[in-house]
Amino acid sequence: MNKFLKPGAIEPRLYQETILGTAVKYNTLVVLPTGLGKTYIAALLAAVYLEKYPRQKILFLAPTKPLVEQHRSTWKRVFNLDEDEFQVFTGQLSPEKREKFYRDPQFIFATPQVIQNDIISNRFPIQEVSLLIIDEAHRAVGEYPYGFIAKKFVESSPNLRILALTASPGYRKDEIEQMCKALYIEKIESRSRSDSEVRDYIKKRDFEWVKIDMPKDFVRIRSFLEVVIKEYLRYLKQNNIIKTASKDFVRKKILLELQSSLLRKASQDSDYYQYLSAVAAILKVYHAIELVETQGIEQLSEYFRKIEKDRTKAAKNLLLHPDFRRAIDLTNHLKEKGVEHPKIEKLIGIISKEKKSIVFANYRATVEYILKKLESAGISAISLIGQSRGREGGITQKEQIRRLEEFREGSYQVLVATSIGEEGLDIPEVDQVVFYEPVPSAIRSIQRAGRTARHRPGKIVVLMTKGTRDEAYYWSSFYKERNMERTIRNVKLGKAQRTLDKFSNEKNKQVIIFADTRESSSGVLKELNELGVDVRIKRLDVADFQVSDRVGIERKSSSDFVRSLIDGRLLSQAQSLVETFERPVIIVEGENLYGAGNVHPNAVRGALASLSIDFKIPIIYTKDVKETAIFLELIAKREQFELKREVQLRGEKKPKELGDMQQFIVESLPYVGPKLAKKLLEHFGSVWAVFNASETELKKVENLGKKKARAIKKVILEKYKLN
Repeated sequence: MNKFLKPGAIEPRLYQETILGTAVKYNTLVVLPTGLGKTYIAALLAAVYLEKYPRQKILFLAPTKPLVEQHRSTWKRVFNLDEDEFQVFTGQLSPEKREKFYRDPQFIFATPQVIQNDIISNRFPIQEVSLLIIDEAHRAVGEYPYGFIAKKFVESSPNLRILALTASPGYRKDEIEQMCKALYIEKIESRSRSDSEVRDYIKKRDFEWVKIDMPKDFVRIRSFLEVVIKEYLRYLKQNNIIKTASKDFVRKKILLELQSSLLRKASQDSDYYQYLSAVAAILKVYHAIELVETQGIEQLSEYFRKIEKDRTKAAKNLLLHPDFRRAIDLTNHLKEKGVEHPKIEKLIGIISKEKKSIVFANYRATVEYILKKLESAGISAISLIGQSRGREGGITQKEQIRRLEEFREGSYQVLVATSIGEEGLDIPEVDQVVFYEPVPSAIRSIQRAGRTARHRPGKIVVLMTKGTRDEAYYWSSFYKERNMERTIRNVKLGKAQRTLDKFSNEKNKQVIIFADTRESSSGVLKELNELGVDVRIKRLDVADFQVSDRVGIERKSSSDFVRSLIDGRLLSQAQSLVETFERPVIIVEGENLYGAGNVHPNAVRGALASLSIDFKIPIIYTKDVKETAIFLELIAKREQFELKREVQLRGEKKPKELGDMQQFIVESLPYVGPKLAKKLLEHFGSVWAVFNASETELKKVENLGKKKARAIKKVILEKYKLN
């Protein structure tokens, strides 16, 4: 038995030992149904690597803080190590504290965004890790941090092993192969519920499909809305924007593709804005139909209120359409009468007082609606939703953990959750899971269903309104899930390229770029890191990037540029830039600046003219984050290598108070930051006295040595040379 594991804490099953044997030798993707101990396989592998590399660390990544906390709790129960060897790192801990605390624990549990940011800013001890465990590995596509982290570890850590875990890898072969490539996977170990190895450990799951008739008044509302969509489709067909006005174009994916195409054309020809507005109107009506079919009158009424407050041309035109007005009027009438979607009555009947349940719903408004109805029926319930996002509200990660714990302990009978509750949460007492509506994603369906029958038999109930998107979504996920097992077995793995070649990071050749903390999720910082830039993430009051003492750079995507023009931020940000930096720059990123919002192209052109002429700010256009990073590096190299400019952080507006102005002047000296500037002024009494002090006198100030004193005197005494 491994000395790091508590005796009897894990009794490996045969399939777990088989998978462990593969994972010890190869970077492995483990695909197992929920409840079959993926976390225990990870713990067994961690114990092996602790024996092999006792001074190295184990890093366990999971998408959310509740899941991170759950993994730590599980491992604390099975490992024979002190409690302080298990540490959680999330964004709630400052980067400076994280850098310090990374040194101590054997096991690091973290969200991937935090590790990505700390790798970029050189805070994470990447070479000290021997095993990287990635939970919910199906997320490793696109811009999600998992791929970036895996790449950096493979490049930097010679003894590294990667273990990726998921219950739902997806149904598309190309996406699974992309995930495996991103995570440097060499072998796949997959088991399904029907495999003989795991059959004895699978808990029985009963499925029930509750089909619900759509009320006649709901059908009438949908009919009004469908008339509106048909008229817009005919309008687009008559103007040769689409070839057919069939129902095929009432599919969200096709509508979004059409919208993207029209955005590109509108950037060249403003006549396309009218068609873009028509597609926007169709999408709004499409969402309204989905609400009446699958959610209810209260949710639809709230959505109509939002449209009535919407100032876009698409919304204004909709409100003038007689059939759209009829849909609104009938909705309001039904709401006044207290009419509800029949789903809610069925749901209350399904949740008996003896059963502990999780109810999944797609929308936060529906979660709150269900919560209110359950409480009215005398059923104790609590909600679980994501974090705050602007006006949508939300709860903190700390609050999420608290609510989950109360549900586990039995304080509530029902947990009503959005997608935040789908992934990985181990709540063994749940008797049943209820889908308030089906989801078209096989991954999400598997994740939802996996919240029950983990440690004892469970039940899954799916509510479906007949003849609506509910049925279409259900069958979509059904066929995708059925094909998943076959797909995973046909995946071809390319050779996992393991390179230890590092980027040119010699300190004397490496440029430094200060980046604002709000840029962490933009993708630019990852690209800068790939270029070998020393990225230092700080809270900048002005600009998104600073590459020297005089150059501050504001980065705006095309859509953000238009939004900031509408809400007035653009010109105030420009004013702050010119007040703070001698050489301000604005980067506009994206290919559809003139089609990025419902704004006339002349308004955009006027803003660009004002920035260039009134504020004298150069504007650089880039097509994507990669090109933005290249420009930032080039500007930084020119400033730091060719012009020998100091890389001194100055992110605040020029002060107006006398004391602040004096400190600002002294801070402009080399190696002098805010604290040292205050000490100099307090020691000498005035700016004049600081500038006239000798090297010997300067060295009497705390933390000011010979090198700094000499550099300060050189700046003050050397004859000015125009660059």
